[in-house]
Amino acid sequence: MRLKLIFCLLLWKTVAIAQETAIPGMSDSSLLFVDSVESKQGLAGLDPRQIAIINIVKGAKLREKFGSRGADGVIYVETIPFARRRYTKMFSDISSSFAKALKQYGTDSSFQYILDGSVLTQSVEQMLAALEKGTIGSIDVIPPKILKEQYEVDGKQLGVIIRSRVK
Repeated sequence: MRLKLIFCLLLWKTVAIAQETAIPGMSDSSLLFVDSVESKQGLAGLDPRQIAIINIVKGAKLREKFGSRGADGVIYVETIPFARRRYTKMFSDISSSFAKALKQYGTDSSFQYILDGSVLTQSVEQMLAALEKGTIGSIDVIPPKILKEQYEVDGKQLGVIIRSRVK
């Protein structure tokens, strides 16, 4: 259920950007950061299909951090390449076996991610970008033979099993 909710929110936000190049509920004076860099031109030139995640933040702490510029909220947009670098680093910090596999293969493009028992096949980068370090209980790497036997996935170098932290 949680995965479906995250996917729906990501899809809705991406569609909103594609249709009107504005984010509902945010004013034109809201600060916008794309891949951790403040964007002066807004969303111009940003391909909606390359967006991994959008975080909209409002609150008093923004005024402390950004002064009056943060009064109307801050929008953080991560592109797929940026999000991939962020979450593979986070996974490497959590799991030495993931770090070793990533170093061996050089990229995670041949990995099959499995989140809480669900094989991720669509919007993988968006789903993984939504994870936070505190929500991850464990990350295990499994060989292709076990990946095929347990999850019926073939053609991947290895499987990455991510389990959420139980609350």
